[in-house]
Amino acid sequence: MRRIVSIIILLTCISMLRAEIVDKIIAKAGREIILQSDLDKRLQQLQAAGMLNQEITTLDILNDMIESELILQKAKQEKYEVDEDNIRNMAGEQIKQIASQFSTEFEFKQELKKAGLTVPDLKDYYIEIITEQNLKELIIKNEIKNKIHITEVEVEDYYNEHKDEIPTSPAMDQIGMIVRSIKAGKETKNKALVEINKLRDKLIEGTEFAELAKEYSDCPSKANGGNLGFFGKGTMVKPFEDAAFGLMPGEISEVVETQFGYHIIKVDEIKEDEVKASHILKKIEPTEEDIQAEIQLIENILVKMENGEDFNELAKTYSEDDSTAVKGGIIGEFVKEEYPELFKEKLENIDYGGHTSLIREGDNLYIFAKLKLIPEKEYRYDEIYDRLRELVINQKEIELYEKWITALIQESYVEILLED
Repeated sequence: MRRIVSIIILLTCISMLRAEIVDKIIAKAGREIILQSDLDKRLQQLQAAGMLNQEITTLDILNDMIESELILQKAKQEKYEVDEDNIRNMAGEQIKQIASQFSTEFEFKQELKKAGLTVPDLKDYYIEIITEQNLKELIIKNEIKNKIHITEVEVEDYYNEHKDEIPTSPAMDQIGMIVRSIKAGKETKNKALVEINKLRDKLIEGTEFAELAKEYSDCPSKANGGNLGFFGKGTMVKPFEDAAFGLMPGEISEVVETQFGYHIIKVDEIKEDEVKASHILKKIEPTEEDIQAEIQLIENILVKMENGEDFNELAKTYSEDDSTAVKGGIIGEFVKEEYPELFKEKLENIDYGGHTSLIREGDNLYIFAKLKLIPEKEYRYDEIYDRLRELVINQKEIELYEKWITALIQESYVEILLED
């Protein structure tokens, strides 16, 4: 409801622009004037957005409007250009968002009508304000942001000057993980390999490719005799692509293994940088025995942990997540509120040095451990370097903007006629 009220206020503000009323000039900024109705409109917009407070005075808002007007004039003077098609699209999206707040399109249009507006009027308004915003961003980027250069010394000086103001790192929990995926075992893969080789033998003996594909392939393309149509490089997984693009028309590949299983590929036609190919796929899917074998392995790891074996060494040996296994299974340091959401409840219920039982999520099996408490400490310089650099850049942007806008005001004609 509050959102719709804000929209109605916005529509009312826009309609005020169209009303022919006696108005009062309250400021002059370069070649333009600012009216009392302009200021009233801005106040209503800020109020609707919940951005007004006692610390912001009417004069503050007027000064901000003057600065914006001068920046806009400067951008137009310097002939900055914006992407008009993109702005029209953005305006259209804004209208869609507003319309979505009403129950029906009719209700939306009726509300516009009350404000003396049409949908094209509203779109024109948004095109105007988005254009102005983009022009301002362009000139500020070129006049200020692109001129900022930060040195390592400046970042280090900022750190030394504000060291006492930097909050300490909160106490955190070091979390470890062992993960293994459920996958087909050696015997299952060998069985699928034997099957696909028998099919290839039949092809060599003269059996029609499409006939075998329809009967034996595990791919949905079997309905079309394995036909995949034309495809270019970068479309298929690399082993499949390498094999397909290495064949001549009518030629049949050796057995090709990919993440999907075993394939036999036949190229039917080559056209410029594309090939038309068919394939027979035998998926390599874990059997129930494979699943139970992987579960048993995780259970054995849990027994080793209960017998006192080191979690970090077990992670290095058994975990299949290479990026964390080399670090002894450590996935990071977390405050409780930032535990991985999927496993948060289980992690909250174990003590330091403890671990979860087996956790299964889809085809992955996990063990998590709460390894130790990392006490509250001061951040090292390298830990917060990126944030420090960002702060130095922001500080320089403010300083350069103040100098630039002051110079712009001085070279422009500005007069404030607002009465106290």
